Amino acid sequence: LEFSTKRKRPKYIQVPIPLLEKKIEKYTPKECYSELETQMADNRTPVSKINQLLESIFSETPKVLFIFGGGASGCEESARRVFRRTSAACFSTYSGRGVIRSDDPLNFGSYLAKRSSIDVISEAEIVIAVGTSLSEVDLWRDSLGVTGRFIWVNIDPEAFSDQIGVHEKIVCDSEVFLNLLLKVVNTDLDPKWDKKLISKFRKKWENEADLERPGIVEICHALRKAAPDNTTFFSDMTQFSYVGKEVIPMSLSNHWHHPYGFGTLGYALPAAIGGALGASGAPVIAIAGDYGFQYTVQELATAVELELGLPIILWDNGKLKEIEDSMRKAQIAPNAVIAKNPDFCKLAEAYGALAVAPPDIKSFIVCVQDAFKQNKPTLIYITEKILSK
Repeated sequence: LEFSTKRKRPKYIQVPIPLLEKKIEKYTPKECYSELETQMADNRTPVSKINQLLESIFSETPKVLFIFGGGASGCEESARRVFRRTSAACFSTYSGRGVIRSDDPLNFGSYLAKRSSIDVISEAEIVIAVGTSLSEVDLWRDSLGVTGRFIWVNIDPEAFSDQIGVHEKIVCDSEVFLNLLLKVVNTDLDPKWDKKLISKFRKKWENEADLERPGIVEICHALRKAAPDNTTFFSDMTQFSYVGKEVIPMSLSNHWHHPYGFGTLGYALPAAIGGALGASGAPVIAIAGDYGFQYTVQELATAVELELGLPIILWDNGKLKEIEDSMRKAQIAPNAVIAKNPDFCKLAEAYGALAVAPPDIKSFIVCVQDAFKQNKPTLIYITEKILSK
């Protein structure tokens, strides 16, 4: 019951071996669930209170800004109906990308971490955050920047933080909240946001991403061109991913997975293998850097054994570039950041995988598209040299 009704996140369950060896009495699941159901019901914000709050907010025509997080994934239809009806603008967190299509002219994108996003957020009369904990890795600053009314919706009572701004808590499932909002706002509201201004900000932030990590934006656009809309991406800790999760457009939610928070190196390949097994033939891509890839490179054998047509984008800049950049910004002499890398293509071939090193962007697109057609994984090896051709 907890897995299906509470916040969607991994759960670790340990069963001691002596307990596994014991015989247990037959039990009725409902008896075990009753206490949890009661506890969950007590934690939720009453529907009557939510309706009262929404009616007070939308008694006029406020300038509304939504922030959609990963908890809103899976309820795109309701979210998009609410978005259109309220004539709102929105941001998404990295894990909330695709809830509202990236190409929607009222979508500011996943640029919350850009400092000047405060300029936009402060313009809104009402900010409504849905299905997000607005964590440190979403914002990279202390304050969200709200100057109006801030409504925060999450199914998990522990998800809220007083540090990022004064807010009104609603403990509720994202889709339930969105459907209640649709009932309260039953006609389309007048437009309040300037689409040209939104486009200008998006271009500004994309240019900032390109200045921060030069050249990668162009490759990200090429990858989006090569990958079908329903592709699921699994990315590792690498500068390619940091740029990609900001600038690669997404039309579907829950289709980009990244090790947020702990920043686990080596995540992309094994996660992509699991994702490909569960995707029922839908396209999956892994994105890794030269350091992170070597944490779990042995999983290539698993992908080969399972005959997965999995493109693995390997970005090799020969160093821990993000750490080196951080050291330089802090006026610290870079230390232990230069890599002595293997021949990654030969290494992949040794596991029985395919390996290609496209010389230019055009060839890169073709290599990605071809990789989906294979019955084994393809390592697509790229370096900064691809940008000079």
